[in-house]
Amino acid sequence: MVRISAQFFAIFALALLGSVHDSSAETCPALEGFAPLEAMAVYDGACLYGAEDAGFTRFDLPVGPMKGGAPTELKPVEGQLQRRLYVAPAGASAADAFLNYRTALLGAGFSSLFECAGRSCGSNNALLGKLIIYPADRKLRNLGSASEFALYIKDGEHYMAAVSADGTRHLALYVAQNQKAPLSGNASERAAVHLDLVTSAALEIRMIDAAAMAKGILDEGHIALDNVYFDFGTANLSPEAAPAIAEMTKLLTSNPELKVYIVGHTDWFGDAETNLSLSQKRAQAVMAALVSAGISKERLAAAGMGMLAPRASNQTEPGRAMNRRVELVERPG
Repeated sequence: MVRISAQFFAIFALALLGSVHDSSAETCPALEGFAPLEAMAVYDGACLYGAEDAGFTRFDLPVGPMKGGAPTELKPVEGQLQRRLYVAPAGASAADAFLNYRTALLGAGFSSLFECAGRSCGSNNALLGKLIIYPADRKLRNLGSASEFALYIKDGEHYMAAVSADGTRHLALYVAQNQKAPLSGNASERAAVHLDLVTSAALEIRMIDAAAMAKGILDEGHIALDNVYFDFGTANLSPEAAPAIAEMTKLLTSNPELKVYIVGHTDWFGDAETNLSLSQKRAQAVMAALVSAGISKERLAAAGMGMLAPRASNQTEPGRAMNRRVELVERPG
């Protein structure tokens, strides 16, 4: 029978306030320098066997079952990636560990994007865990082979993709039962819990109104717009781009002689050819939105620069954020 541990909820409440110490837990291997994930509980008695704070990255969150060796649906997210791999105490099942984590996450305001268990994950041999969550190139090796084989999947696969209420945190929760194997050490036959947490900053609205656009074009011949937002990795304008499109429409309506190039720019993630194509398509998407708003297409031209004209270094996330933009550039009359 699946149980919800009362002590787990006590630990969860304490985790919201700070660190947790459970003197009754077994002696865990020493893995220094990695705290529990912020505001997230640790299963009662579990030990940390692997961890990584990977910094800013792009992460494909599985939100569909496996088919043909790959997830049927992925949600690309970007932000600070943190990974934690725990081994549950002896006697704890994968189903129990998963249900405890799931209940705590929902109680903390997370919403489920996709869940599966066993065959519903797309296979009867835990391919989601073996090929996507913990393949050879994602194995953690903080403690050498003890970390590498702390998730050595036999069965009992459980998975949940979730997002926080404010949309700034995406989580992949994976739990499975380990094989009986000497190379797994104390993790042999136990349930293991793997967490991928991607934390992004809340969307910052950087509005440039029509007057500021007009001044930038008059003074410098162009104006950079940081508030033209697209769905991640696509040329689809997001709903948050509507205010910027409205201000561009206002600018062009108020200045009927003005003609502009709409120029798309990207950061340097991905290859140059892909970024060049994406920036061109994004510029064309903005142009189409302006034409739909009543601006004559003869006054507009779309161009893509890809990563070729950065405003800041692409070595840092603030710099990359500045480089992902659309610009209006004055055209000859």
